[in-house]
Amino acid sequence: MPSETNVFERAGEWLRCALHTHSTVSDGDLPPRAVARQYATAGFDVLALTDHWRLATVDDVPEIMMVPAAELTVDLGPVGWTADLLVYGIHEIPEDPGGDRRNWMINVEEHWEQRTFPSVEAGALWAHEQGGVAYLAHPYWTGAGSYAFDDAPHLAGVEIYNGSSECEGGRGDSSLMWDEGLQRGLRLHGIATDDSHMPLFDIGLAWTWVKVAERTPSAVVDALRVGDSFCSTGPRILEVHTNDDGIEIHCTPARAVHVTTSRENGASITAGRGGRRCGRILETDGSGLITRAFVEVPGDVDYRRVRVVGAVGDQAWTNVL
Repeated sequence: MPSETNVFERAGEWLRCALHTHSTVSDGDLPPRAVARQYATAGFDVLALTDHWRLATVDDVPEIMMVPAAELTVDLGPVGWTADLLVYGIHEIPEDPGGDRRNWMINVEEHWEQRTFPSVEAGALWAHEQGGVAYLAHPYWTGAGSYAFDDAPHLAGVEIYNGSSECEGGRGDSSLMWDEGLQRGLRLHGIATDDSHMPLFDIGLAWTWVKVAERTPSAVVDALRVGDSFCSTGPRILEVHTNDDGIEIHCTPARAVHVTTSRENGASITAGRGGRRCGRILETDGSGLITRAFVEVPGDVDYRRVRVVGAVGDQAWTNVL
């Protein structure tokens, strides 16, 4: 399932995006403007306030671009079992999304509300009809499982890493479920996020880089729709070049570079004398960490994506290449 184009080889500007955050409009600790100022100060270019069933807006923090967004909810099956959708580029919130009202709730004390769509596809289709795009949030944390991706052709992707879920309960990394969906032929893109509720504590845990031709909210939404992005908890992927024999990766210093493909396949390059190498280390920094490598993976596998592991175990992920 090769990509039609390689975003790393196209012109454009990379923007660092915070795509899952909360304010006092729902269950966050700071007002929207304060959240925007925190992220601008932390070096982000784009902020999506994804308050629960609310559209929060900020129009007076020019240092950061705002993308309209919200975190909505969908029914999964038995009563009480739901999952969350992150929707971007929307301009309203539905009063009655048509889901099972037994799953609807209001928490007055925490200023939090939940309504539901009847399915993942219903919520993703609603976002699409708004001109927006939907990603399934933290499926490992909710227990949604990769089957939640099925029968949802309008779902753009999945939140493969959620910083708050990882810090609070060790269930932040959903990349295994992402691979399960890719293995089944689902073309899903990945994002990584903070899921910030308590700024200063949970800002800068994970983020997504999108490549755009212009600095506009609609360009960011379009990039999320087609997967012109990569995501990270630290490392930066600078260049990726593909051919039928493998993938060349230029990155910030890394102890390993992996190419994940279909089951029982894939290849890795690891730094150090004892490192296993399915390819070649082309460049290193002064300490022996990898900065450029060629990983040998044939082009006829089901899919190929890159994962870079930094010196302290932090990671970066590309979409399918």
